[in-house]
Amino acid sequence: MKSKALPLVLIVLGLFLAALITRRGDPAWMAMPFLAYLGIGILQSPPLGKIKIQADRSVERIGGFGDSSVQVEVTVRNRGTETVQLRLADSLPSGMRVAEGASRKTAVLHPEEKTSLRYRFRAGRGNYSWETIRVSVGDPLGLIAAELALPAAAEIQVQPELKKIRPFPLHPQGTLHSAGSIPARLAGRGTNFWGVREYHPGDPLRRLDWRRTARLPNQFFSKEFEQEEIADIGLVLDARQMTDMRAGEAGLFEHSVGAAASLAEVFLRQGNRVSLLMYKKEIISLHPGYGKRQLNRILQTLSRAVPEAEPGFDSLQFMPLRMFSSRSLIFIISPLAPDDWMLFPRLRAHGYQALLISPDPIDYARRVLPDDPVTRLAVRLTQVERRLQIGKIAQLWIPIVEWQVDQPLAPLVRVALRTAHIQQER
Repeated sequence: MKSKALPLVLIVLGLFLAALITRRGDPAWMAMPFLAYLGIGILQSPPLGKIKIQADRSVERIGGFGDSSVQVEVTVRNRGTETVQLRLADSLPSGMRVAEGASRKTAVLHPEEKTSLRYRFRAGRGNYSWETIRVSVGDPLGLIAAELALPAAAEIQVQPELKKIRPFPLHPQGTLHSAGSIPARLAGRGTNFWGVREYHPGDPLRRLDWRRTARLPNQFFSKEFEQEEIADIGLVLDARQMTDMRAGEAGLFEHSVGAAASLAEVFLRQGNRVSLLMYKKEIISLHPGYGKRQLNRILQTLSRAVPEAEPGFDSLQFMPLRMFSSRSLIFIISPLAPDDWMLFPRLRAHGYQALLISPDPIDYARRVLPDDPVTRLAVRLTQVERRLQIGKIAQLWIPIVEWQVDQPLAPLVRVALRTAHIQQER
């Protein structure tokens, strides 16, 4: 219970005390308006036992993934038998700014009447939740008020932005023995011609090679096609705070999260098996899975991703690899910190096939750096250091995508995969 009547009570008592001390009636008459004002407030304030208010909240996302709008509506209904004066104030999640409407409202509700509080805010990737709404119930003059926290729970998740990508022509060193779209270099069911062999009982008649059978009437031959299977793909997202470059409110990490989400979507759409490892203070891993269910799990994990600082994780070389099978094709998304190149000899030693997608932090930082000789020299030195590290990785025949985040990622990945396939063929 909060009350603004105490100052009025003190004023009234002070005036009456002054009238008694001076034995004059003027101070007493001056106290009458304050006393009447106080009395009206007390009489019009509802009894606490008769205050019954119910609140319901609905939350709706307007837009798809990524940066979208969230519409919040809180409906408050007077379930009591007394008319109440309400002041509504909704709590806002951290970092949220109202774009339309207001999160505060004043209303007078008669029994069984209701009012709604509506507002909309721009929401980036993340989870947003509410538990209660603050309601102040009092008299119309605002002298006596009861502060209530009404239950009005709701939660909404804004997932990372997905960019639709055409399927990539993957050429993994090994495949999983499940039907898919990747040529497995094995005879079996598929669409590409593989060869001809002798007819075995049970072979479908439509696969008979009638031309060769016509040349050799006493034998039958069947066509074979190249078997098409699926790939086992691992996504590694570097979530260390030391690699997150900030430019105003935006950060380089947001682009990495968007890239991981888009790659997961296209790989799962191709029918492949995808897993996720988020490298930070508390390593988060999602075991391999298929389809929309796995995509939803990955997007939910990425929506909660926040860069974390940890001195013990200053290099990617300590990343655990056992969660990936030996036939995995690993996509590593990292801006690269010093000594991160040491991870890639480990990958080669364990027989993994990998591709590095490295958002360029130097290019990203140029938009906020001053243009002076000292800064230009520092940028050049940093570029030389980065080129040396990327050169060490390239010597291991690992494809590298140097990604300036204002450019589309898919064409760069497509070129890197095609180049790696040509090198394998040689």
